[in-house]
Amino acid sequence: MARWSTPEQEWAGTRTAELVRSLVDDAPALEIDVQRGVAEALIIDCGVAARGSWEAGRRVAELAHGGMMRATLGMTDVLGIPLPELVGDSWRPFRSIHGLQVSFALDEVDAAIRVSGPVRACIDGLLHRPSDLVDGVCSWGVAIVEATRLPTADVVEAVARRAGLRPEALTLVVVPSNSLAGVAQLAGRLNECVVFTLDQSMGLDPRCVVSILGAVPLAPCGGQGIPVVTQDDMIHYAGRATMIVEAAPDWDLMAMARTLVFRSSPTYGRLFSEILAEAGGVFEAIPGLSDLNKIACITLVDRTTGRVASAGAVDVKLLAFAFEQVGGGRHGR
Repeated sequence: MARWSTPEQEWAGTRTAELVRSLVDDAPALEIDVQRGVAEALIIDCGVAARGSWEAGRRVAELAHGGMMRATLGMTDVLGIPLPELVGDSWRPFRSIHGLQVSFALDEVDAAIRVSGPVRACIDGLLHRPSDLVDGVCSWGVAIVEATRLPTADVVEAVARRAGLRPEALTLVVVPSNSLAGVAQLAGRLNECVVFTLDQSMGLDPRCVVSILGAVPLAPCGGQGIPVVTQDDMIHYAGRATMIVEAAPDWDLMAMARTLVFRSSPTYGRLFSEILAEAGGVFEAIPGLSDLNKIACITLVDRTTGRVASAGAVDVKLLAFAFEQVGGGRHGR
């Protein structure tokens, strides 16, 4: 991936600092906790000891994209059940999704801990001045950490080492996946699933993607361990998106659309909790991973020719079964 240009780096750095500042300034209202943790890294707890909120997760979703995705919260209806929904508008998808949002496991400490966000650009060596401060925040030291515990010294040191930054330059935003903030932040990955599949499963250049607008309900959250219905299930069976592409003349747009939806996956019809359990709880150990990151339905629009193709559908039947598993359903049994 090419280095960031100076103007785009300056814009994303400033926007990232603004988003971090909004979390810090509004921490009491968002029910999150901010503290200087081990090695003086700034730790923002969005759901470990703090209760957190959907709004905190919405802001973290934007932060994970370096501010190049606008997330909004609303309501939708699934099987007669009103559920919150996140809508994400990604207008620089190659940079923000392919370059920042895609998470990696912190294997040297714990494979269950995943890291994403602006720090990825620093780790991948794509910046000109990674140590610049904006309002006291090192924008490119901001990491979204999916974990059920607050960072230990080993975690802080591992992220700092990968990024080539001092530990005190880091801001670690900790978001457990099964928390209020966690489901909202993970919902912001719906657009990532489309770009990831385009690249990893189909072998197409993700730079062809101009813009993506995606929407997905938020999963129920709470409890211990892996929930029966996860945010991944919501993405697989209820995630919808419209993607603007600049297609090559020989691309079969309808075939592309059919490949991008979860109905094309060998794991269709199964819940993510089952799939992950069989892989020992390690995401990267899931067989056929390149066919897993798909959404329920998509519309593709070729910006050059105006061609349109649509495939997939929300799977109401499977979602009904999933909600029954957690004691829900339309009548709230």
